[in-house]
Amino acid sequence: MLRRLIGFSLDHAGFVIAAAILLVGFAVYQLPRMPVDVFPELNAPTVVIMSEAGGRAADEVEREVTLPIESAVNGIPGVRRVRSSSAISLSIVWVEFDWGEDLVRARQMVAERLSGLEEGLPKGVHAEIAPVTSVTGEIMLISLSSPTGKVSELELRAYAEYDLSKLLLSVPGIAQVVAIGGELPEYQVNADPARLLLHDLTLQDVADAAAKAHSTATGGYIANYQGLELPIRQQARVESVDDIKGTLVKYHDGAPVTLGDVADVVLAGAPKRGTAADHARPAVVLSIQKSPGTNTMELTNAVVATLEKARATLPEGAVLNDHVFRQTDFIQLSLDNVITVLRDAAIIVAIILVLFLLNVRTTFITLTALPLSLAVSLLILWLWDMSINVMTLGGLAVAIGELVDDAIIDVENVFRRLRENAALPPEQRRGFVPVIFDASNEIRGSVVFATVIIVIVFVPLLFLEGLEGRFFQPLGIAYITSILASLIVALTVTPALCRLLLKKTSAGANHGESFLVRWLKRVYRPALKGAIKLRWPVMIGALVATSASLWFGNTFGTSFLPEFNEGTFTVFLMAPPGTSLDESNRLAYGVERRLAQIEGVKHVVRRTGRAERDQHAEPASSSEAEVAVKPGYSKEAVRKEIDKVLADIPGITTMVGQPIEHRLSHILSGTPAAIAINVYGEDLDKLRSIAKEVETALKATPGTRDVNANREVMVTTLPVRYRIADLTRWGLDRETAAEQVQMAWYGEQAVVVNQGKRRYDITVRLAPEFRATPSDLKDFMLRGKGGAHVRLSEVADVGIERASNLIARDNMSRKAIISCNVAAGFNLGHLVEAVKAKVDPIVANHGYIVTYGGQFEAQASASKTIMVMGAGVIVVIFLLLMFAFNSGKAALLVMVNLPLALIGGIVAIYLTATDDLVGNTLALFGAGEKPYVAPVISIASMVGFVTLFGIAVRNGILLVNHYQHLVKFEGKSIREAIIQGSEERLIPILMTALTAVLGLAPLVMAAGEPGSELLAPLAVVVLGGLVTSTFLNLIVVPAGYWMLFAGKDSTTTPPEQGVSADSQATQPPLASEPTEPTQGEGI
Repeated sequence: MLRRLIGFSLDHAGFVIAAAILLVGFAVYQLPRMPVDVFPELNAPTVVIMSEAGGRAADEVEREVTLPIESAVNGIPGVRRVRSSSAISLSIVWVEFDWGEDLVRARQMVAERLSGLEEGLPKGVHAEIAPVTSVTGEIMLISLSSPTGKVSELELRAYAEYDLSKLLLSVPGIAQVVAIGGELPEYQVNADPARLLLHDLTLQDVADAAAKAHSTATGGYIANYQGLELPIRQQARVESVDDIKGTLVKYHDGAPVTLGDVADVVLAGAPKRGTAADHARPAVVLSIQKSPGTNTMELTNAVVATLEKARATLPEGAVLNDHVFRQTDFIQLSLDNVITVLRDAAIIVAIILVLFLLNVRTTFITLTALPLSLAVSLLILWLWDMSINVMTLGGLAVAIGELVDDAIIDVENVFRRLRENAALPPEQRRGFVPVIFDASNEIRGSVVFATVIIVIVFVPLLFLEGLEGRFFQPLGIAYITSILASLIVALTVTPALCRLLLKKTSAGANHGESFLVRWLKRVYRPALKGAIKLRWPVMIGALVATSASLWFGNTFGTSFLPEFNEGTFTVFLMAPPGTSLDESNRLAYGVERRLAQIEGVKHVVRRTGRAERDQHAEPASSSEAEVAVKPGYSKEAVRKEIDKVLADIPGITTMVGQPIEHRLSHILSGTPAAIAINVYGEDLDKLRSIAKEVETALKATPGTRDVNANREVMVTTLPVRYRIADLTRWGLDRETAAEQVQMAWYGEQAVVVNQGKRRYDITVRLAPEFRATPSDLKDFMLRGKGGAHVRLSEVADVGIERASNLIARDNMSRKAIISCNVAAGFNLGHLVEAVKAKVDPIVANHGYIVTYGGQFEAQASASKTIMVMGAGVIVVIFLLLMFAFNSGKAALLVMVNLPLALIGGIVAIYLTATDDLVGNTLALFGAGEKPYVAPVISIASMVGFVTLFGIAVRNGILLVNHYQHLVKFEGKSIREAIIQGSEERLIPILMTALTAVLGLAPLVMAAGEPGSELLAPLAVVVLGGLVTSTFLNLIVVPAGYWMLFAGKDSTTTPPEQGVSADSQATQPPLASEPTEPTQGEGI
């Protein structure tokens, strides 16, 4: 079939070229229409259930809200984990489904389970499914502030909540806009207990009256009045505070008592659990979150355009900062960097081809494989509805040096055969097209087989699961599709272009090799003969080098993903649990001011506590600041200054991360840290004790930083324990008494008022001055069923008591979470081993269960998959090689390239591990002043080894296949075949290796730049491994072939091939016998 394809391409060269041009044109047309994002879609199918629990304590929320919800959703098909967090007034349950589960179906199943749950939840508590958002979906942060103070916080929040948010939600693709800060306006009916008592009223009377202050009742219509239909419009809506004040509560002593008589009615800010600031000024911060699968670049442009229109509607004196944080900054910079790498790699590849071929036409033919292969790959990504992102572009960047490999091999062979044919006497020369046909067919077997091997090597990437699979599968798909596309180009377009462009070249027999090629062959020939002569030392040396590299590599550390360079830091500040929002705001304000003064900091935006619809159960004691770095400033220098600021803040626990990184950590473990230690048990006191013990041990462990175990702790509370006998004596029951206290302190929403686009609650509660101290609570007057009034302290015990601030659960069991990050100079793998050694005995002594999550868990899972699948792939490759060569020895010899490649990959990782290479090397042998920093193998590095092994095997196939071809078809002896075959394959092997190596050089040089964080470690391994495997392959494989097949008769095939000389015409090793094409083949 492949012979016919090559024949068709030569016979219809014009058609093939035209089709290729049209394909590239269509890809160029379609490229701007493809979705663009920073990463592939990373969303684990998760349904978030949020329940506002009306002032209840954490243990009450767990018992009355969280447990019923967990029980309802547990057992849904496809659920892999149910996590929950029960905090004061809030329950959040995360229902995590298997990767690949349809999210719409998942939400439907959860909704069905919740539909029958409402009756089992406390009065006024509703389980709501949160909107679908992407894990990297916080595409923008914007802020509203009033530097002059002209606009009140009440008006700022009202505008943000009811005008700006609604406008943004009208943009297609926006899932949610979460506002925090300012004062959320509500009509407050703040009752005075003395005035209530004077008029013999209760808070419930006030709430009932407030509910009647506003009505949307219709009036019907008069059907026919003088020929007109007259609708009756009842103007019964609340328009102002006065409308509420004048509402009747009841008649008392013959006089009307209004709400204004017993309460202060104001339009004021609702009690809040969070606040915000921009550059140390009070502000409203809006988090704009997108729906999964939405094009981030297009959506951000649409949002920016909407915000520009909104500026005209801003309150006078308000300032809109629409560039607090934009994910597109990181996306654009990352994509620009990767595209620059692609461009530079293409230029380097072109230079290499010119130097080796010394012919513009052959260089042009070879380079056409680049745009054609990239075009085909991009169209396949488009057909599969995949986005343009760092990983898909990375797959193309890694492959770019290899996209011309098949074309190089084909063009070089065609060019060489044309020169040989032109050097023959005129009467012996063959036709121009048959020479091209035979030359293309001569190498087609090895080219196809080597490409198949590369594709098979990448199979483990397609089986990665979880977050690591979402990262690297698109890279694997882009790489595989581009490699297969380059093969198709080499079998079709390359022969067609050779026919159209090489006619003049073939006519000149004096068109010789370039100076570089002649020099390389002159240098290589004695080295090759020396390797054959000293074959035993060569093989022993290779074995020793491989063993040493394996030992050395075993000392390396491991990590999940390299650190990203996002240009923005996320600084977490945790005040002691139980700290009030005002005090947390004060503490965070001081830190914020100091952060803003750091040279190189563009701006600082801070959020303290929790916004109303936020899916994180952050207490009022927690703050999160986004610190943006100015372009051109060193990220490392700014980080050091941030650490200095945070080092001398007493009583506050801190942690520094990056926006996207911390969201990825949340996916893996539910915490923003790299390592999460989960201790399971039901006794909260014991869990807290263990967590504190573990925290102390971790802080004493070298390599840990940001150790945090204070999320689930005891905080000060005011418990009210009712005495049933006293309640009964006063005509009360627990429910009536508890509801009166709840209304007084927490409040009750009487009715919702719509005024244009804005919606205001009318809320009834005691005035703030009557609910400010524990004594106020004790003195609160309850009203019994007989109308008698009694102080709360007379029917209940009210005291100060410590209780849980937060209760975390995982798969129906309580847990304590202790988290930490990895300090500079240490690595994840080694640190986890040290952490386990400290933590396991502590937890075992208490008889509890401990598990480890976060990046370590994902790294271990991915490593296991790659190792297991990789071992299977190596076995499959060996069997394929053995089948193709019909020789186990030949197949084994080709596989020698794997350890040869391993040597260079490991050395390259070591050489790029630190800036102080000499000092680190001295430290390795105990002679340095600084401690030894172990190099790190990340998942990206392991993917690099996967890529490397496929390319390395290709070079071995080219050599061994050509040896067998020369022995079988040209009657060479084993020694002659090794010498001639190695020299003839020297240039194609060096060209393919150099294009791959130097094509990756820009990616290696861009290490640490946005977009290259995941790709540079991969490129380092491939580059280093190709250097050693290429040069050692040209020495070790010839020596090994001579060792294995020396002494065989020079006119016969080595008996290991298992076929007689007569039968081999029907069983070529990898290439077809060069013959004149038949008419049926179209030439």
